[in-house]
Amino acid sequence: MTIYVDDDYNLYVSDAYNHRIMKYYPNNRTGTIVAGGLSPGSSALQLNDPKGVAMDRTGAIIVGDSQNYRIQKFSNDSLVGMTVASNSSSSLFGITRDIRVDCYNNIIATDSVFSRIIKFTPDGSNMTVLVNNNGVGLAADQFNAPFGIFIDNDQTLYVADKENHRVQMWPSGTTSGITVAGISGSAGSSLMRLNGPSAVVVDNNGFIYIADSRNHRIVKWTMNYTAGGVCVVGCSGSSGIGPTYLSGPRDLKFDPSGNLYVTDQGNNRIQKFMVQTSTSSCLSSNKKKLSISIHFLFVFLGG
Repeated sequence: MTIYVDDDYNLYVSDAYNHRIMKYYPNNRTGTIVAGGLSPGSSALQLNDPKGVAMDRTGAIIVGDSQNYRIQKFSNDSLVGMTVASNSSSSLFGITRDIRVDCYNNIIATDSVFSRIIKFTPDGSNMTVLVNNNGVGLAADQFNAPFGIFIDNDQTLYVADKENHRVQMWPSGTTSGITVAGISGSAGSSLMRLNGPSAVVVDNNGFIYIADSRNHRIVKWTMNYTAGGVCVVGCSGSSGIGPTYLSGPRDLKFDPSGNLYVTDQGNNRIQKFMVQTSTSSCLSSNKKKLSISIHFLFVFLGG
């Protein structure tokens, strides 16, 4: 499950195994299907294992339709999708793991098959490899199963490099990444290490929040990367179903007030953690200024 929260606090969930996108209005645990959901398929009404959901600056829903090797756009509350981009000899891409829309309406996608990040113009007419065209590996210019991504207003890209157990930062225009969380190639449970990070977001202070999936926790890294992380959610050291536990967290996003939403994938639920925040520009990028502490929690059940 990947998620998106819009500026009106509506929650969108890519319910991959049910081949649909669900929308939950604020404080409502009953969802509405806004894309897919008939059965897995490749028609304009169908999705197949969607992974990655976002919203562009016009309010259209953008979906990484992973097993159809395409990106779909759903405009004006229509259930009929328009293919923005698809796998072809001229625009080769594999299974998407995450989707972002930057402040210029470009679509940024994780391509886990080719271990790279790709960018499409808003109409999908042009695809470029944003970072890494060097195959799978541990080098600073390589990934091994990249999952979640975050791009800030300066076009700096952050990548959860899952099987390298690190988060890489790629300033705009650079040809190699900088490890800003975790130790390259070394999985672990200490606060210096990550184990299968699957998602990343960054606040206006430069603090990096990571879904550390195999450690069943959310950790925060400061700009002093060598100091290690701080556990903020799921800090017991094990998975569980209680309100302070997680089981294989897959994604995390902020709403406009800075509340943190986490896809607790192993428990088939979305959890919401309330934190103090101030406003930010380019709200749809989900980049917020956060305080350190979480002071309230409730469970948001999704379909």
